[in-house]
Amino acid sequence: MRPRTIISALCLLTLGATACSSSGSTSTATIATTPTTSATLATLATVTTPSSTAPVGSTTASSAATAAVTDATTEASKVASVEIADFKFGPAELHVPVGATVTWTNSDTQNHTVTASGTFDLGSIAPKATATQTFETAGTFAYICAFHPFMKGTVIVG
Repeated sequence: MRPRTIISALCLLTLGATACSSSGSTSTATIATTPTTSATLATLATVTTPSSTAPVGSTTASSAATAAVTDATTEASKVASVEIADFKFGPAELHVPVGATVTWTNSDTQNHTVTASGTFDLGSIAPKATATQTFETAGTFAYICAFHPFMKGTVIVG
C-alpha cells in the first residue's frame, strides 16, 4: 500500500470523510473546531510523504501519520464547550483532560453565571456572550448559575 493511501485511510478512520483531503504527495487532516484551533490543528495534522511507493512493511509513513493525527486529536480534546439554553447547561457533565479550556456560550435571553463555589466564578454572562475557564488541575468541578441555582453542571478533569 502506498504511504499516501495509508495516511488517507488513517485520516478517514480517525476524523471522517469530511475532515480529510489528499493531493499530490501531501495528505491533510483538518478538524472543524473554532477558527483559532482549526489552523493550528491543520498544521499539526499535515504529513508529507515521498511520492514513490514505500516498501512493503515500511512503517515510517504510517507512524508519522498516526503521530500527526494523535497530536491533532490531543489538541482538539483540549477545547470544549457548554451551551447555556433553556435554563440548562448542555452537556450537564463534561469530561476534559488537564489543561483544557472550556467555553460557555449563553444562548438564553437571561444573564447566567458559571459559579463553582471556592474554585472559579465566571461572573454574569449576558445573552449571546461567552466566558472561558482553563482547567490546570485534575478533579471534579461542580458549578451552578448563581441567578438560577437549579441550573447545575459538572466538569470532570483528568
